[in-house]
Amino acid sequence: MNKYFKYIFVAGLGIMTTTACTGDLNTEPLTDQTLTPDKALAQEGALEQQVAKIYSAFSVSGSDGAGSTDIVNGDAGEASFTRCYWNLQELCTDEARIAWSDEGLNGLQFQQWTATGKFFKLHFGRMNLIISFCNEFLIQTADKEGVNELRAEVRALRALSYYILLDFYRTAPWTDETTGFGKYLPEQADGKKLYDFVESELKAVLNDLPAKSVANYAKVNKYVAEMILANLYMNAEVYGQGAKYTEAIPLLADIINNGGYSLAPNYQDNFCYDNNESPEIIFPIVFDMDHAQSYGGTQYLIAASCGPGCPSADNCGLANAEWAGLRAGQDLVESFENADKRGKLFWTKLNENEDREPVINNWADYSEGYPCLKWTNKKKDGSKLGNQTFASTDYVFYRLADAYLLYVEAIKRGGTGGDASLAVRVYNDIQGRAFGDDSHNINSLDNISMDDLLTERSRELYFEGHRRTDLIRFNCFVDNKNWKWKGGAPNGVEKINSKYILFPIPQNDIDANSNLKQNDGF
Repeated sequence: MNKYFKYIFVAGLGIMTTTACTGDLNTEPLTDQTLTPDKALAQEGALEQQVAKIYSAFSVSGSDGAGSTDIVNGDAGEASFTRCYWNLQELCTDEARIAWSDEGLNGLQFQQWTATGKFFKLHFGRMNLIISFCNEFLIQTADKEGVNELRAEVRALRALSYYILLDFYRTAPWTDETTGFGKYLPEQADGKKLYDFVESELKAVLNDLPAKSVANYAKVNKYVAEMILANLYMNAEVYGQGAKYTEAIPLLADIINNGGYSLAPNYQDNFCYDNNESPEIIFPIVFDMDHAQSYGGTQYLIAASCGPGCPSADNCGLANAEWAGLRAGQDLVESFENADKRGKLFWTKLNENEDREPVINNWADYSEGYPCLKWTNKKKDGSKLGNQTFASTDYVFYRLADAYLLYVEAIKRGGTGGDASLAVRVYNDIQGRAFGDDSHNINSLDNISMDDLLTERSRELYFEGHRRTDLIRFNCFVDNKNWKWKGGAPNGVEKINSKYILFPIPQNDIDANSNLKQNDGF
């Protein structure tokens, strides 16, 4: 984690306010000594701390250490944003299998989920909690001067939250800074309202957000907002808003040409302890072994990938972190050529004398398949930091290679105004890093098909939380693509029910709010 950001981040962990009234007639009357939200925010540095609390809600599960949680759940780590988000984006695809059978995990990895699945409840609750934090800040700072940049950050974080709800559920309970105080049942926003809001908010704040700098590492800058907006446009057809690839192109071009980002020379430098030094990361979610501990985030991705025969301390720089769960899907492993350096991050040893096989015949057997060691708590030079029990590796939400591939895709999908020669160059830059030479360079975008591009996105971005959205955008989630264990069958199935393009609104939210209607099929 970047040290500059760490101190603000930590200070913000204890700051929390809400807009809902208590509903308790026996509360004590407020006095001049009561630290109300408006007084708290008037203190020096309080605004920055409040914004840090919003950022922290994407990172840690709660404000009082790794075992605490803002979302009620027996396992605090499960209730963290990154663990929920990653599970929902990866376990239902060809990239990842998990040996555990916790409530809802089997349904996720076999595309058989229901509205009572635990991770929908936890994720839906987390996103709406973050939105409430954003709304509160915007309410409390509505009349303050000199806070345009902070308000722009918060509006962008709220837009990101609504974008994720749009992508996952296509609907959400609607609240903003105008919906008022007190207890009420939020109305339901449809996909059109969510899409229009995310677009308008991001466009409105772009000029108030700063450029990239060391000081604003892990915070929303102009290019982070452009990346969110570009993703909104890239998936607009899926969201029923028509083709918007032309709109995505100038945003991606600005990130590529003007953002000050560059590919890290070594691929895994993006996923290690000191990845905050990578020139490639556009937006990370921060973790720190001392000040931002979590059983979600990169701790989960590292520890759940280690287990018997794959020691966490030696391989990943974490002591006693062998949860024996995650492995790479066979289809992912077999998509790499031998010379592709990105495909060398799988653990292939069963023990000192035996090799593993990539085949997973029994999904519940951790010894089958290849654990993925892409995420590590070692430094980029390979050294370890002693007896660490929590990861300090930041989770990469957006990075430049993703922007490169989206730019290529937008042009291939017919978006206008792009530079085909730039698209070829950035695609070749990714290939050059992966293979160490120009053996896989292309001369024209005609040299690669859309199927090639989908597979390349997987090879470049695997285990980063993009795969479900990508498969749906390429029309390869429900049908047109099979993979091992799709639909719960060892060899997969050709087609699953189209209702699984969306996740269900959690049943407990439906039961609690009569204004919410369930997604079709659930």
